[in-house]
Amino acid sequence: MQRDNQYIKDNLEKLQSFTYYQQRFDACPHFMFFLGDAHASQHQYSKYPIGQRITAAYFNADKADWLHPYLELKYTSGEIDKLLEQNSNLAEDMISEFKKSETEFYVMCNELAKIDLENLNNEELINYYNNLAEIYTNKLIASPLIDGYALSMDTVISQEIENHLEKQNRLKEFVKIFEVLTAPTFLSFLQLEEFDLLMAKGGLIKHQEKYFWINNNYVSDNILNLDYFKDRVKDFSKINIKRRIQEIKSIPIKNNTAKKALIKELDLPKKLVIQLELTDRFGYWQDERKKGTFWATHYFSLLLEEIANRSKYSIQELKYAFPSEMESILKEKISAEELQKRFKGCLLVWTRDKYDVTTDAEVISSVMAGKNISIIDKELRGMTVSLGRATGKVKVIRSTKEIGKVEKGDILVAVMTRPDYVPAMKRAAAIITDEGGITCHAAIISREFGIPCVIGTKIATKVLKNNMEVEVNANHGYVRIIRNN
Repeated sequence: MQRDNQYIKDNLEKLQSFTYYQQRFDACPHFMFFLGDAHASQHQYSKYPIGQRITAAYFNADKADWLHPYLELKYTSGEIDKLLEQNSNLAEDMISEFKKSETEFYVMCNELAKIDLENLNNEELINYYNNLAEIYTNKLIASPLIDGYALSMDTVISQEIENHLEKQNRLKEFVKIFEVLTAPTFLSFLQLEEFDLLMAKGGLIKHQEKYFWINNNYVSDNILNLDYFKDRVKDFSKINIKRRIQEIKSIPIKNNTAKKALIKELDLPKKLVIQLELTDRFGYWQDERKKGTFWATHYFSLLLEEIANRSKYSIQELKYAFPSEMESILKEKISAEELQKRFKGCLLVWTRDKYDVTTDAEVISSVMAGKNISIIDKELRGMTVSLGRATGKVKVIRSTKEIGKVEKGDILVAVMTRPDYVPAMKRAAAIITDEGGITCHAAIISREFGIPCVIGTKIATKVLKNNMEVEVNANHGYVRIIRNN
């Protein structure tokens, strides 16, 4: 993928006109670039060329706003819905189509782990980098299909369930029924890691070697050492281990059994049942994508460290360089000042076979301007994904670096949650997000922990301030401000 230096300038009016679905998390351009390439370009050469045709991301000091144009998400979900009418096994066919790239990625990573990068010459090093970049991008080609469907169909599915329940005079049961119908029928990689640790198969050393990457993100390679897992094991003295093992094992079975029974009891329309099944399979796929992301951060970090050792750039600067620039980086043809400017704020836009970047603050502001939202009321509404009620002090989290400020009983508020937010989520009395869908991370983890959770409020992080006291009523899908401070 090559840079088109005029793309943002020539398409500024178009970029300004979009309404964007925003996702915020810790990230740098280098590790996210492959995702942008997969979303806007490479998927168009696959068997299912119906992903988003343009996407963007704003980066600032290791934080990112991933910007999906709503129109593009709706385009993808609409095309998938058409395919569903022809093929009710669409999700399995898609997974089968992209499984080969997934397998190749993990094989390549394991191969890279055995190589002494210092012994490679520059050409060999770049070849390894380019091979991993190509394989990882191919693994991510399914990503626009997942996001297009998951991020735009939730409200449609929710409305269809409401309409069906209204006909049956059971609308008052909507929240409870919705939670059952959208519960995941798979274990996330975090649940699998906990299960393996509880079982203690192979000992802690092997466990550390298998799961050292679970706290990574799109910017940091947080390699977990043996002491981290030893501390986790010490915490098991407070729980009934056999019971917890059985609880984890039973999650998919219980959710699947309850879902099937409720579908039969409600006599849901066939199309709605297929949509729910697809959403669940895409949820599994989303979780696999997160796992792959964490692996990629580690193995690309190894390559970047070696490239940094052979050039004038720091690791931090290389995180703001793009894959197509890496050969020039080794030849020191990229300005370090340009990389530092990107760190302070840059907008990346991807479309078919090309990308562009700008550090012009006025241009960036004009594209992001539509995201300023205000509130008149003292009540926010969203989608319930885990039932319950809680009252507590707000803690707004905008980065992994801030999770330490969440104390037991606080209300965690974020644009969206990520796996590296889990320690804070365990302490929270409830969770509120701006964005997210039925299969998002916040939905899966809040259900597992039994924490009330309201997602998709759109404005929680803009309206709720630290130490505000709020009531989260996930039984009815609202958040009410009780006291400002």
